[in-house]
Amino acid sequence: GFERWCIAPTRDLVRRLKAACPDVPIIGFPRGAGPMMARYAADTGVDAVSLDSAMPAAWAVDELQARLTLQGNLDPLYLVAGGRAMTEAATAVLDALGHGPLIFNLGHGVVPQTPPAHVAALVAAVRAWRPDGVTR
Repeated sequence: GFERWCIAPTRDLVRRLKAACPDVPIIGFPRGAGPMMARYAADTGVDAVSLDSAMPAAWAVDELQARLTLQGNLDPLYLVAGGRAMTEAATAVLDALGHGPLIFNLGHGVVPQTPPAHVAALVAAVRAWRPDGVTR
């Protein structure tokens, strides 16, 4: 199932995209892949993987981050909630994943009820974070 419907088509797409645009990085997002993410990352040729909110950060660091860039994985509901809960959750993602190649992002898309002010506050929190724990 996973090989046929996810890995094989992605591998074919990556091969074709790399042939046409070899310098363009490709991010794959096999939502819900869980531990099959390691095989997906190894077998498709993507340059990065986007992690859904359910992906354990420690596993992703151990199994993936040495080989490729990670993207993710703040639960979008924290962005809806905003405030301290959002900032603490974003900091936890950064503390866990931010010591290797990372594109900070949500674990899935922005939901319609997200206040734009929360997006601005999240961007500010991410920009202020530093790997040494000292914010600017």
